[in-house]
Amino acid sequence: MRGILVLLSMTLIMGCATEIETFEELVERLDATEQEIRANQEEIASLIKLYNETNPENQVDAASLTQMALNPDHEALLNELLASESDVSYRGLVQQILNTRGEVAGLQEEMQALRNDLPAPHTVQRGESHLQVALQYLIENHGLSSAEAREAVAETALVESVNVGNQVWLLYKDGTLGTYVTQGTADMSPGRAQRIARARINRKIATLTDERDAAQARAAFVADSLNQVKDMLEERIVFLRSEEDRLNGQVSMLTEARDAALAQRDTEEKGKLEAEMKLNSIFFAVNTMDHWKDVKVIRDPFFGGPRVEKLSGVAFSQSQDLRDGNVLTIDRADHPSLKRIKKVDVFPRTFRNGQDYVVAFHPSGDKVSIELLIPDNFSGQNVLFALRD
Repeated sequence: MRGILVLLSMTLIMGCATEIETFEELVERLDATEQEIRANQEEIASLIKLYNETNPENQVDAASLTQMALNPDHEALLNELLASESDVSYRGLVQQILNTRGEVAGLQEEMQALRNDLPAPHTVQRGESHLQVALQYLIENHGLSSAEAREAVAETALVESVNVGNQVWLLYKDGTLGTYVTQGTADMSPGRAQRIARARINRKIATLTDERDAAQARAAFVADSLNQVKDMLEERIVFLRSEEDRLNGQVSMLTEARDAALAQRDTEEKGKLEAEMKLNSIFFAVNTMDHWKDVKVIRDPFFGGPRVEKLSGVAFSQSQDLRDGNVLTIDRADHPSLKRIKKVDVFPRTFRNGQDYVVAFHPSGDKVSIELLIPDNFSGQNVLFALRD
């Protein structure tokens, strides 16, 4: 009955999805139906798992029973098994699976009816992007030039990251492109990976912010030490936000490299190697403490010691791939205002001398070496070095 009602509803809308609005509505309904089928199939697996956990002496073969429950040819056999089974718990399990199979069958009919009213989707292959699929569709199916296709795509919201097995639905009419991405056979929906990545950054920032607020609440008891902790956390947030901007810039760079790879495969490989290098490199800026104070990057209050105030003017133009080596060498000749190098301050101050890194000064004072004891802690990070004589 559920499938019949959906078919009647779609027939009233129109015979097939030839309008952009109707197309997007039907694809959204198809996506919801696929998700509901997955939920029912997961429910069957959960029922069998729960039964096995509570009946260790009478285990059920989950794979064979699930396949039988989802195969209409075996429904009569399941009903016969249900009638003859004396184990009340097992009978309940089989009955629940039969009920769920009926729901899945109805949903599958509904999903097939929806697919019949939609143009065939494109299944994402390895290395493909939503942009690439949309451009190829407009050029090959509708004869648009590359410039015309890009202009049409520019007016359409695209999914930044798609996975192998996702399905891309496309319809072009009256100069307007309609497109939608569903999960298909992929492990997760197209927006889920992006939400997970953003949530991870947000959790980092939220955790640090909570720690900062807690430090403020205890400031009345140990004002000097807790103010220092608060300042260090705020400084770390400055670095994290700078890192977020840098990563966003890398995403843009990688997106451009991916688009260029449509025409030249070697370029894609080169971009991949560069991205791997950056993810495994430390990015740093070196200058004297006086210089950093003059340009307002570091503030040195009377109490609490020097700390980073802002990073907007710092380029972090130097880098080292930590897969090739974990020792940084700084030469006094690059900083003629110093008579010799006697001290190096490392920012953010959450990196600890002796734990995360070790500083070694040359007897002449002309060179200093910084060994990164745990290279993974510095991979993809921005670090500021301030030299003193």
